[in-house]
Order: sequence, then structure tokens, then C-alpha cells
Amino acid sequence: MEKMLFKQPKPQKILILGVLILVFAFYVMLNKESPWSQIITMVLIGLVLFGYSVSYEITKNFKSYKHFKMLGLIIWKQRITLDRPDYISVFSASFKQDNEWGTVSALGTKTRNNAIVIRLFKGNKYFTVYKTYRYENAIEKAQKLGALLGVEVYDATKK
Repeated sequence: MEKMLFKQPKPQKILILGVLILVFAFYVMLNKESPWSQIITMVLIGLVLFGYSVSYEITKNFKSYKHFKMLGLIIWKQRITLDRPDYISVFSASFKQDNEWGTVSALGTKTRNNAIVIRLFKGNKYFTVYKTYRYENAIEKAQKLGALLGVEVYDATKK
């Protein structure tokens, strides 16, 4: 194995927004309330929200890339600079995000998500390479990445 890809999960807000746009486009199309150009635009926006993805690629010689994909095809591949890690850690993390769109931001609400993450540590710096909700998936990928890079993997979810 010469490289590994780590596909990043999409935020739930994006998926919900994509569904709403596609349902609304379908509704407008059935009722013939808008010109075809607007309907096609809404469908394209909905498909982009569903079809895009971001992945990190890490190779054995530690050349790292960030992939921007649309429906599985690479649209843009960007080189990212990462230091070779001292170790890899797998642990449970909680992520908070402010809801800063529309009238929801006035309510001051926050979204909290718990996930299992894989982080590469070099000294006191770290880079989160993967986030998932399944422990088995995270530990398997971390072990493979550790073998690829020749670094130790720590499982901080077990005490």
C-alpha cells in the first residue's frame, strides 16, 4: 500500500439544505410556476450539495494532498504541507458549531457533535485527518496509516 484516502463527512446542514432545494425544485416543476432555467439551477445546486466531497490523501513518502471531488471525480487536487508525525492518536472528541445563518443565529444556538477522530501529532501541533462515528472504522484506518508511515498508534478511547 502506497497511499491512503480519508474522505471527510459532510455537515448535516448541507444534506438537509440539499434535500430541501431538490424537493422545492420538484414541487415547482410539477406546478409549472417557474421558468425551466430556475428549475435547472435549483436541481444543479441540490446535486452539487449532494455530490461534492473532500478527502485527504497521505502517501508513504508523506506527500499529502487535499482532494475536492464532484460525484467521485477529482475537480481540484491541492498539495498540503504536513510534518511527519511523531505518533497517531485515535480518540473521541466533541465538536461545537454556532448556528450562524438566518434567524437561527439570533437564538444563539449551537450544534454539538461527538465523533471518533484520527489525529497526527508532531510535538504540540496536530492535524485531524479523519472523523467518523464508528470506532471500528477509525481504529482500522489508524492502524493502516500507522503501518504505512511507520509510526505508533495510540488508542485514547480505551483506558
